[in-house]
Amino acid sequence: MLLAVSRMSKDETVCRIEKPFEYADHTADVLIRAYGCTLEEAFINAAYAFANFIYDVSRVDTKERIDVEVTGVDLEQLLFNWIDELLYRLDAENFALGKIERLTIEKRDDEYVLKATILGEHYDKRKHGFKGTIIKAMTYHMMEIKQLDNGVWMVQYVVDI
Repeated sequence: MLLAVSRMSKDETVCRIEKPFEYADHTADVLIRAYGCTLEEAFINAAYAFANFIYDVSRVDTKERIDVEVTGVDLEQLLFNWIDELLYRLDAENFALGKIERLTIEKRDDEYVLKATILGEHYDKRKHGFKGTIIKAMTYHMMEIKQLDNGVWMVQYVVDI
C-alpha cells in the first residue's frame, strides 16, 4: 500500500500529498493523476499508478535492476516516453515494476532527460495478481503536468485499455 507523503521541500515548506495517485473513468480509457512534492516524485508515482492498475505492485520482489533513460523535447513527451518505456518492459520483457530506486529529470540542451533505476522481477500472474485490465497504449490525450497552488506537482495522462 502506498502512503501519503508529508515532508519538507527544498525551500523548507511542508509538502502534503493526500494520495500518491488516483484513477478516473474516461470512456474506453483510464485517466491517471499522480502527485509528488517534486516533479521527480510525481513521475515516480505516475509509474506506480500505471503498474498498480494492472497488478499488485506490493507483491513484486526487487530481484532485477534495470537502468532506464528516456528523453523528450518537453515534459509531456518525457512523461509519454517514460510510461511507454514501462509498458514496453511489461509487454516485451514481462518485467513487473516493484520499486523505483532513483529517478532524476534534468534539462540538457534542447531536451529533458529522465534517468531511473527500476527494480522488479518477471511478471507472474499467480504471484502478482491481475486486476482484469490490460493497458494497450500510452496517449497524449488530456495530458497535463503542472505545479498546483499548494506546491504539489500533478501529472495527468490517459492510457488506452
